[in-house]
Amino acid sequence: MRRIDVHQGDIIMIDAEPHAGHEMGGHDPEKGNIRRRYLVVSRHAYTKKSGLVIGLAITHNHITDDPFRFYVLDYASHTNGDALLFQMLSYDFIARHGKIIGHIKESTEFDNLLQQVRNIFSKE
Repeated sequence: MRRIDVHQGDIIMIDAEPHAGHEMGGHDPEKGNIRRRYLVVSRHAYTKKSGLVIGLAITHNHITDDPFRFYVLDYASHTNGDALLFQMLSYDFIARHGKIIGHIKESTEFDNLLQQVRNIFSKE
């Protein structure tokens, strides 16, 4: 079994098709264009035990002053866009052929994003 060493803040590529409903899509499986970037928000312990990653889809564009978007810039992985808080999805890292391609630096902005994630699941 493949060892999963995915951590919070990693930028990953996974096979994101097929998609349905409001999920991000627009890729073409017939052309092999099914890979998508995600910013991992789940903890390493969760991923290690479950094999799943929870991540935010990353777009190729940036919109300022939107509380549901987090700007991601990682030169090493050529990632430049917004992680979408409203596109938080869980994927099987192995089954979706996951690959770690980068990692964002620790920052107050990332801490704020994680707080927004926690707020989604807070008791009403």
